[in-house]
Amino acid sequence: MIWAKYIGLSALALLAACSNDAKDVAAGSLETENSIAFHVKLANGQNASKAYVIIHESEYFADKVNLDSTRHPQTDENGILELDSLPRGNYIVEVRSLQDKQEQKGATTFEITQVDNDSGKVVSVQTAVPASFEGKAYTDKYPAWIMIRGLEYRVPVDSQGNFSFESLPEGVFEFVLVHSQTNSAGSTVSQILSAEEICVGCDGLEPVNLVDKTAPPRDTVSKDTAAADTAAVDTTDTDTIPKDSIKHFVFDDFENGVSAWYESHSEKASGSLEISEAGKGRNGLAAHFQCVNDSLYNWALMGQYLGGSIDMSALDSVVFWARGSVKNYISFSFDIVKADSKANITNIKSWIHIVLTEEWARYSFTPADMIDAENQNGGNVGWDAVKDSVTNISIFGGAGGEFWIDDIEFFGLEKITFKE
Repeated sequence: MIWAKYIGLSALALLAACSNDAKDVAAGSLETENSIAFHVKLANGQNASKAYVIIHESEYFADKVNLDSTRHPQTDENGILELDSLPRGNYIVEVRSLQDKQEQKGATTFEITQVDNDSGKVVSVQTAVPASFEGKAYTDKYPAWIMIRGLEYRVPVDSQGNFSFESLPEGVFEFVLVHSQTNSAGSTVSQILSAEEICVGCDGLEPVNLVDKTAPPRDTVSKDTAAADTAAVDTTDTDTIPKDSIKHFVFDDFENGVSAWYESHSEKASGSLEISEAGKGRNGLAAHFQCVNDSLYNWALMGQYLGGSIDMSALDSVVFWARGSVKNYISFSFDIVKADSKANITNIKSWIHIVLTEEWARYSFTPADMIDAENQNGGNVGWDAVKDSVTNISIFGGAGGEFWIDDIEFFGLEKITFKE
């Protein structure tokens, strides 16, 4: 069946009966046994000619579909599309049309109960101006996506956990959080992390949060820093499947130890760095840093030399997991460390201060969240002054205490690339 591949289900209300005018318009053209017709109307009540009609089965996912090559049938001048019979089952139909150059969308479900008894079935679909929709997903798996069961929409979850759809039909749909991963055969598969029915276009809707239900309990109770919660998110042109994944790489997951890192401190402070079990409900290994310090004017840090001068101007954000009991805060820093003509070491930086809790939490920040250049305490000169020549990454231990850090990831970059 040529249209059987356009199949799916949403949680919209089932249309049990069709309008009389839809039956009148379609009845004369339904000559094929067990055929089905769709009658599409615009928001102003007019018939929607040349509207695109998309039909999917109940379990359809817009996973690795190339939407650019997918062709959908269109309604005739009366807003009617007639198809051959469909097998029994549950379906969703979405329509996309234009009214006065304004995009309109609509969707509804229908059911084929007995193929032999459904000859002449008519399904009516009403369009309206589409709605935008945004929310937040909590997971430490990457890459992650939000898909809508039964519809051809899929958007990425960004490094801050945000997602956004620019144009959806109104109604109640099942939003699904998935993690794309590569199996042993090299094929990409999707793991469903969470699913929830959500109303699109409903007034007074509470903020939407999808939590990874496959993660250990402590890992799901993740909280971004206050600065990261206000960060701007770029969601341009993401309603359909992106052709390229978001650039991203794991800077260090500490499963191979901390040998790439060093410990450094001022004269009146001390620090120690080791690898340890993550603990507190988190699996695997993590870096454990302890420091003794009598004030913020002294310092102790764990750091990593990047091997040269690195252009990080394309950095979108940093994500990491951490826990600890540190006085004041820890500081995540991008440094330029170099020797001047007299062989003295100079150090300038751009950093952000982050308050930890004793439980594991997911922290994220963007360059825009980092401390302004006007505040030059500790050698801070702002992101713009260091972004294209970073030589070291440092994590300061504040005014004493200990912390654990794990799974540091950089978004916006594919790898560390040395300047030519």
